[in-house]
Amino acid sequence: MGRMQDLEAELLRLGGAFSGTWTAALTDLTTGEHFGIDEDVVMPTASLIKVPILVALYTAIADGRLALADRTKYEQVHICGGSGVLQHLAFGTEMTVRDAAMLMIIISDNAATNMCIDLAGLDQVNETMASLGFTNTHLYRRLGDRSAGLDPRKMNVSSAADICGLMTLIAKHEAVSADASEDMLRILRRCNGRAELSHLLPWNEMNMLDNPRENWVAEKGGAFINGVRTGGSIFHTARGYFAMSVFGEGMLAGSAGHEAEGNRLLWEMGKAAWEALG
Repeated sequence: MGRMQDLEAELLRLGGAFSGTWTAALTDLTTGEHFGIDEDVVMPTASLIKVPILVALYTAIADGRLALADRTKYEQVHICGGSGVLQHLAFGTEMTVRDAAMLMIIISDNAATNMCIDLAGLDQVNETMASLGFTNTHLYRRLGDRSAGLDPRKMNVSSAADICGLMTLIAKHEAVSADASEDMLRILRRCNGRAELSHLLPWNEMNMLDNPRENWVAEKGGAFINGVRTGGSIFHTARGYFAMSVFGEGMLAGSAGHEAEGNRLLWEMGKAAWEALG
C-alpha cells in the first residue's frame, strides 16, 4: 500500500472509535492523489461556511463590485452572538472590506461574517459555489437568523469533497485569481479561532509571519450544537503539501466545549495526516 492508502486506513481506524457521523476528504497537492470517505455526504458546516463566503467576497472584488480598501460599517443589522468581538463594539464602527474578511476568518467573528455576506450577496455566495462545481455547499441564512431555530442543517451545509476542493483551488492559486488566492491564503494562515485539524501539530509563531517559510497551515473550522465539528485546512511543509477536510455530527460532548468528542476526532485526524504526509 502507498502512503495515501495507509492514511485512509488510519483515518478509518481512528474514526471507528467515535460516535456520530463523520466524513473526510484529502488531496495531495504535489501528486494529485485524492481519497474521500463518504465525502459527498451533505453535512452542516457551522463556521466553516466562512471559507465559501471569503471566496465569494473576493469574486465580487474581481467583478468590480467591491474593492478591498472600500470602507464598510458595522451596524445593528449585523449583530450576532457567539464568536467574535464586533458584537461588543459600537454600531458605526468602520473598517475596510479586507478587515471585515480578516475578522471573519482569524477570530471567526460572526458579525463580521454578516457584513461579508451583505457585501458579497447571500445569493451570490451560492452562485459562486455552484459555478465552481461545489453543488453541496449552500448558505441558507445570515448568521443569527432565528428562523432556522437551532437546526444547523437549516443554516448552512457542504461536504468534505466540496471544502477539500475549495481549499485545493485556493492552494493552487486557482480560486478567483492568483493574487486573490494568495491574499486568501495570507488570511487563512492567521486563523486562531477553531483551528481544529492543526490543534495537535507543533505550530508556533512561524504561522503568524506574513511570508512563512516551509511549514505553515491555512485553515478554518467550525462548531455548533449536536456535536457538529468541522475543519478545512491546507498543510505545507518541506516534505508534503496537502488539502484536507473533516466533518463530524452527533458527537458526544466533553468536559468543555473545546474538548468534546468531535474536537478530538479532528485533532487526531489532522495529526495522522501531518505525520503521514507532512
